[in-house]
Amino acid sequence: MKKINLISSLFAITALISCKNDKKTNDNQSKEVVNEEISISDKNKQVKDVSNNTVKEFSWDNISESTFDIGVYPYITPPKGMKVDKNTSRTESYDFHKLEMFNGKSFFDIEGRVDKMGIMMDGNKEWNQYYFDKSIKDYLNSIGAQLIFEGKIPNELVNQKGANVNDRYAYFNNFYVGDIVNSPIRMYALKTPTKRIGIQVYSDVVSAQIGIVESKEFEQTIEKITAEDIINEINSNGFISLHINFDTGKSRIKADSYEIISEITKMLKTNPNLKISIEGHTDNAGDESYNMKLSKNRAKSVLMALVDEGIDESRLKSDGFGQTKPIGDNTTDKGKAKNRRVELRKI
Repeated sequence: MKKINLISSLFAITALISCKNDKKTNDNQSKEVVNEEISISDKNKQVKDVSNNTVKEFSWDNISESTFDIGVYPYITPPKGMKVDKNTSRTESYDFHKLEMFNGKSFFDIEGRVDKMGIMMDGNKEWNQYYFDKSIKDYLNSIGAQLIFEGKIPNELVNQKGANVNDRYAYFNNFYVGDIVNSPIRMYALKTPTKRIGIQVYSDVVSAQIGIVESKEFEQTIEKITAEDIINEINSNGFISLHINFDTGKSRIKADSYEIISEITKMLKTNPNLKISIEGHTDNAGDESYNMKLSKNRAKSVLMALVDEGIDESRLKSDGFGQTKPIGDNTTDKGKAKNRRVELRKI
């Protein structure tokens, strides 16, 4: 009986030791799994960090110079069997504009001559996105263009370009090709000994678009209106239309418009027998009666500014016509800007 009890005790001790060893083994395995997960997480973090560190601020110094013959502007045509769709708003051309570029880290502008080309199939053939993408990619590689970004611009950066989705769409439609808010894009930089060129390429399952910008310095074409210009226009047409800036919704002349007030003063002093009527006009934004009052007050402000410069008030009179005499289309921003004017009319 004692022998049986001894054997039973030995079995119990052995089982207990076995359970402890299994638990220790399982604990060690769990630790290994946890450590492996941590290791993978660290590796992923390292890869992300390395990726971020390898993307530098854009500089043309980091773009290899191409020695290939790139042809003439716009340097790229649709692949064979495709054509530029000239009957779409996706096709635009500017003598001076900009494309905003992205290199995976930051945005940067390239200003200059800009063309946006909407691409479609030539004829009734079915759209072939793969053919378009491969054709463009291989061609740009062949002329030395360098891919600086490919993918979807992060939403947190996209959202910085407008307070709401409509503002963001308007912004990206102006300075990009394609649906930047929702879709990926490819961006290239091409440098030759004499040119700096940015290229945007977008494609989807229906069509494609290419944006080209050739960098060039901005040339100011606005010329100062002089006293001589003013009197020549008045003598020729009986009046001159000037754009004098006022505080929004007010009659106070902005500081940047006192230069033209100075030129009007010079003109009146060199033509002492000239009398003029100063007439204010507005666009059609806002209340009509308010605009009438605003235009009269603005014309009066110009009159008082000229009196302050030494012009005899007896040579001047002022009036306002509000929105009743438009010279531009009030449905467009450009037309409204033309209507917000001050006219000097010979009496």
